[in-house]
Amino acid sequence: MRIALLLFLGISSLYTGQKKKYGPDVVSNIEVKIIAMKPIGNNHLSKLLTPFYGYGFGANLMTPINFGIGLDYNLLYANVKYGEQNLYGNIGSPTIANIDLYLTHREMISEDFSIEEMAGFSYYRQTNLLVDAKSQKTKDNATGFNLGGKALYTLDREGYQQVFVAAKVNFYFTNVYNENAEIKKFYNHSTFFSLNVGYRYNF
Repeated sequence: MRIALLLFLGISSLYTGQKKKYGPDVVSNIEVKIIAMKPIGNNHLSKLLTPFYGYGFGANLMTPINFGIGLDYNLLYANVKYGEQNLYGNIGSPTIANIDLYLTHREMISEDFSIEEMAGFSYYRQTNLLVDAKSQKTKDNATGFNLGGKALYTLDREGYQQVFVAAKVNFYFTNVYNENAEIKKFYNHSTFFSLNVGYRYNF
């Protein structure tokens, strides 16, 4: 009886030792990514700027029920379209520092593939250089919210390393005053659509 019990425990240990770790075993991770972001709609960021490109870092905490919270920090760069510097406000070289705080939900498709949905709050800090005074900067703060999704593929047997592709829509609201409601809306509201690819390490 003892021999049978020891044999059973040995086989169980071997099986669980070889079984791949995924899903609820992963409770936290860190990410690095590269980003392409395009302002869309009838607004000054969409009409007067080129698309933004940059990089970002992120961290997530996931609960055993596949709901969690995430935090991203992104730094993005664009240029004012040729000939639009004065209309844009005599400023150029826009940079956006963006922080996204969001809730996330994970769905396991298989041992190698998973999908995550995201929804949360966004903060933006936009910095521009004055065209006629390169050492001077203008800064503008904005807030908004974000919605997105992420597809992940696991690289290693233990489930520590993953690569991902993500798409996100960010809404941008700032507070530029103008008596003309159309002009105010043109400078105050925007929508960003972004695609990013990255690497995640789980621990």
